[in-house]
Amino acid sequence: MKKKLTLVIATLGCLMNLTACSESSDFISWNEEVKLNDNRMIIVTQKKKCEGGEKVTANGFPYCIARETWLTINLPEFSKQPIVWHEKLHPMIINIVGGRLYVVGTPPTLAEYRFYENPEPYFVGFIWENENWKRIKFNEIPEVIYDANMLFSNIPIKGTKLLTWDVKWSEKLNGGSEYSASSFRKRIDPKYITGYPQLYKPSPNK
Repeated sequence: MKKKLTLVIATLGCLMNLTACSESSDFISWNEEVKLNDNRMIIVTQKKKCEGGEKVTANGFPYCIARETWLTINLPEFSKQPIVWHEKLHPMIINIVGGRLYVVGTPPTLAEYRFYENPEPYFVGFIWENENWKRIKFNEIPEVIYDANMLFSNIPIKGTKLLTWDVKWSEKLNGGSEYSASSFRKRIDPKYITGYPQLYKPSPNK
């Protein structure tokens, strides 16, 4: 009787809080040094909503399918308050050109690719304008900021609090051989086309 009662209570708990009985989403955050085109080094806080639980890869990286990213940027010339960028993208670039602040990201999976209306090239740009982030066309991303200055992989090694510029570009991370052939990760490539169009073909009405 006690076993049946326990099962009923557990089942009710699952119905009331579905995430309690399924794989949970975790939030992982760290501070990251980012070098701007004007040679300033700023510290940006990254936070990601990850699917993957508490698993850790053989290299010490938490297993993470990042569904959302928050960047907190402190640049007094643009805002007295911290600027927060929140998108379903993997951030690749934060930079300033001509007194204007840009962020460029890429869709981590097919779901996000569809959410952002199938961008090809698949680099999605934003500009900080009138105290808000505004999405811009690909050809509005200045070529002078095409080089990536953010972490290539989803997240750093588990336990990282501050990801310094030197560590970010070490062989364990951005400087690793696994990225040597992935030129589109290091720099925006206008000719780079993903394989997503073959996986997802929008209906003729879209």
